[in-house]
Amino acid sequence: MSTLPEFELVQEREHSLRYLSHAADSNLIRWHYHRDYELHLIRSTRGKAFIGDYIGPFRPQTIFLCGPNLPHNWITTAQWQDGTRDQVINFSDELMPQLNHLLPEMQALQPMLDAARYGLEFGAGVSRELVPAFDRIEQASGMKRLLEFFEVMNRLAQSDYKVLSTRAYDRHPDPLLEERINTVVNYIAEHYTSDISLEDVASLVRLSPTFFSRYFRRATGHRFIDFVTRMRISKACERLELTSDPITNICFEVGFANVANFNRHFLKIKGMTPRQYRDSLALRGGVHRLPTPD
Repeated sequence: MSTLPEFELVQEREHSLRYLSHAADSNLIRWHYHRDYELHLIRSTRGKAFIGDYIGPFRPQTIFLCGPNLPHNWITTAQWQDGTRDQVINFSDELMPQLNHLLPEMQALQPMLDAARYGLEFGAGVSRELVPAFDRIEQASGMKRLLEFFEVMNRLAQSDYKVLSTRAYDRHPDPLLEERINTVVNYIAEHYTSDISLEDVASLVRLSPTFFSRYFRRATGHRFIDFVTRMRISKACERLELTSDPITNICFEVGFANVANFNRHFLKIKGMTPRQYRDSLALRGGVHRLPTPD
């Protein structure tokens, strides 16, 4: 069965938001993506969340926010019962920029929306706090529903969240990003299988290693060596997903010198071993028989 995500067209012509809810055995549970943002509350059951290249556990009363074109799915792997598992709000990626232009106060949401392109998981406290708000959104309509939605978004923007995927999907480059950083990132993407030293890359953009190191971290949020490692792990995830190549082969193909080092970094970044990551992929696409309720 293909692990490629299905495209989902979210059509909502008459309203700014689309709200829906479904149970743990819904045919909507599949590996998919769409052009809209998705605010997603898990009401019940436990299982695995698959967001971009992230795989991790989910539990009841947890809120996630996925940006445009980011593949996602939540698969229940524990005991479940009838009733609502998911409450979902979709909103257009064109809506927020338009509101930012008209209402300067809306710009407070932008950092969270930018980060959502990698997928966000919100803390247990704020997620539990906002469960009644999702119910109010379900019951409301018109302007009342819209106001309830922005109350939720404002609260989430003020809270802590965890960034999930190591890469965004179809993400447009920031026009303000320095040309030198683009040069370096492209160079890393083309040469990640080889030895890449900070000194060599700094020389490529004609900066001293010390200045380049500080500059790169400020621009990307990562130390140079950590960025290279994350690039290699991300490429390894792609290989684990799209091929049946032995894990040892993948280790060397993405630029690691030994398997122990590869496993250590993979576990640190992904929270599981390469073998566990590959074994979990079948769940992501929904290839899993839900446990029968007692």
